[in-house]
Amino acid sequence: MAGGGLLAACPGVASAALSDRLCLPSGAADLSAYPANAELQRVAAQAEFRLAQRSGADPFGEVAPALELAPTGAERPSALALSEYCAAAGELMRVSAQGSQLQAQTYLLGAFQIASRAGLQGPASVAAYRLGLVSLSGAPASGTRGGARRGPTAAVREVEQLRGGPCDLLRRTSFVVNTSLPLSVASLGCAAEQARAAGDPRTAALAELRLARLRLSVAEANADVATDFRAQAAQSAEAGLADAQRIAEAALRAEVMGRLAAAILDARAGRAPELAAVTAAMRQVPAPAAQAYAAALEARMAAAAGDTATARALIDEALLQEAQRSLPARLPEFRLLLADLDPASREAHTLAAYDALEAIRPLLPRFDPLTEETAFSLYMRRVFQAAVDVQLAGAENGAAAIRVKSAQQVLEAYRQAELQSVFGSECIPARDPLKPETLRAGEVLLYPILLPDRLELLYVAGGPGGEAQFRRLPPNRDVDRQMVARLVETAVVSLSSGQDDSWRAASRQLYDLLIKPIEAQLAPGSVLAVVPDGALRSLPFAVLLDAENRFLVQKTRVAVAPALAYSQAGAEDAQRLQLVAASLEREVSLPAGRFEKLEGTGAEARIAAVTDGRRIRRSWVLENFNKADLVGALTREQVDVLHLATHASFNGRSDRAFIVANGEVILLSELRQILSQNRTRGGELDLLVLSACETAVGDDEASMGLAGAAVQAGAKSAIASLWPVSDAGTAELMKTFYRLYREGRSKSEALREAQLAMIAQGGDVADPNIWAAFTLLGAWR
Repeated sequence: MAGGGLLAACPGVASAALSDRLCLPSGAADLSAYPANAELQRVAAQAEFRLAQRSGADPFGEVAPALELAPTGAERPSALALSEYCAAAGELMRVSAQGSQLQAQTYLLGAFQIASRAGLQGPASVAAYRLGLVSLSGAPASGTRGGARRGPTAAVREVEQLRGGPCDLLRRTSFVVNTSLPLSVASLGCAAEQARAAGDPRTAALAELRLARLRLSVAEANADVATDFRAQAAQSAEAGLADAQRIAEAALRAEVMGRLAAAILDARAGRAPELAAVTAAMRQVPAPAAQAYAAALEARMAAAAGDTATARALIDEALLQEAQRSLPARLPEFRLLLADLDPASREAHTLAAYDALEAIRPLLPRFDPLTEETAFSLYMRRVFQAAVDVQLAGAENGAAAIRVKSAQQVLEAYRQAELQSVFGSECIPARDPLKPETLRAGEVLLYPILLPDRLELLYVAGGPGGEAQFRRLPPNRDVDRQMVARLVETAVVSLSSGQDDSWRAASRQLYDLLIKPIEAQLAPGSVLAVVPDGALRSLPFAVLLDAENRFLVQKTRVAVAPALAYSQAGAEDAQRLQLVAASLEREVSLPAGRFEKLEGTGAEARIAAVTDGRRIRRSWVLENFNKADLVGALTREQVDVLHLATHASFNGRSDRAFIVANGEVILLSELRQILSQNRTRGGELDLLVLSACETAVGDDEASMGLAGAAVQAGAKSAIASLWPVSDAGTAELMKTFYRLYREGRSKSEALREAQLAMIAQGGDVADPNIWAAFTLLGAWR
């Protein structure tokens, strides 16, 4: 594991390393002296109390120092004291933006194994449940440049190959995996098992609920294993129901039972008549939330049994009861159920669901307080997708233009809601969407939409007269969201590893699906800006191959953006810019991981910082920089271009996205605050370059995090790598990019010509494993 301890994330504080030594999965290290049992339990209880509040400022600065205790005697602490202490330390690392996912996993696994060896089922269940939650948030940063990316299919295969009971797997010291899915399945299953034995029905039920929903999400994304994973989801939810019925607090009991029953209905397509007893128990709770949820579940069961009239009456009851709540979070969901029950008025009911969502969306918490799932995944995604679907379905004949415009407006709200879910609404500055009429001739905007049953393409091409508008191409019903995601995974895993050519076939198929329908618009000198959906966010569009084996980048310039509001074309011929290039060229070991030395980043920074008196007027180079160096450089002068030649990770929770400095990490949120001071002296940062990024293949939030880096940092454009690239390859591309950029090329032109130069050069640098990793986000002019 990476060294560091709880205080290592605090700049200027030496590592105390107590947590590292006491919370090892292999057992606490032998120390000459230890803190007393009572002290360990006292600070653990105080930390748990503070962390449970989850309000106000990040608790790290308050809780971390308190957990670093001085030794008082030679007696080894008890297993109970150690497990409680390590569970608290792990929880701090899990929930704090300054925490480390890697150390959260280490501490929580240590807490579980300490408790398990001592037969402490209660503490073991808490540690295992938290371990399952931290694992759901993504893989830890690897801290390497180069190497293969692993996609979700590989993780699913690992789950299928797991043998033995879930707790047996966690008890093995060697069971520490880089992929999240197997560790999550084992941890949540073990948490339910241990909580059940400890007489804790709440933790057992919640663990089974998260496990059921996890298995359902795998089934939705992987058709090959869907049947098995849905059956397993139903089994988990059934086990959880038995636990939930023993929860003492009535409202909580009804809520958890309702969610577990909904998971069973999702797994069995609504066919579960045995759930009548569950809804009857929920109806014993005299609260609108419980009454509404029970009625909606009964409506789903009645519809599955063919009794549409009863189902309609029940959903009307559910709508009435839900409307009485102060925050009717399920009102949109229930209106979608009504749309399913009333196909003749499906469009009206779906759009009513969308209107209901827009009314409550600003009020919904970012995370569900019960399960910590995002409100977006629980309450929003399905409504947005249904609204887009009905708008496009009605785009026929004379109504086509109006419907396509309406669909695009819903899509834009959808994309911005996703961004706000990932980063928090307070971190996403409001912007006006790009207006199609502002596009110039040769500028084409593509909006792919991945739906469960088809692929839709909207596009707009600029031209004279200012009359450009979105057009809809005929829907492609030969493919669906899953199929496209599988092609993207194949292409990206193969490209990033550089070990095989399986990306070629996938790249050609993706070209045919996404680009061929609009290739007539891509004349010489054109630029294609893509607002990608879902899995497409991790796709390097420049590498897509046409029938003649020509890369897309050989036809056109390419840029991507997370939403129209963040895809402005940008100003042209920006002059007399000021640039800061910061580099790190040494190995760094931090709580977030161990990051290998990046060779050549100093030279890369110096290449970026060459001044010419025209495009780049002044520049500063920060070698082996720390946070104070960067703060100083960005607050002394107006900075227009920021080049960061260091590790940058967008895996896991979005508030943990960071760049690595000398001896510390700088959170993306902190970078945004630093840059906000820079903006007080001028406009936004014109260009942010992140040359050593790492994202998780198949992780939509991680990919959204990369695209949102420029948005959150307040930059008009960003150039970043979709996977780690060799030092020599990065230096070669950056050298050509900056030379062309200084000569007056636009960002998209300079990047394209740098990539074309590498292709033409041949040899190792012509491998798309190197040049295709770099993508332009945001403004392209």
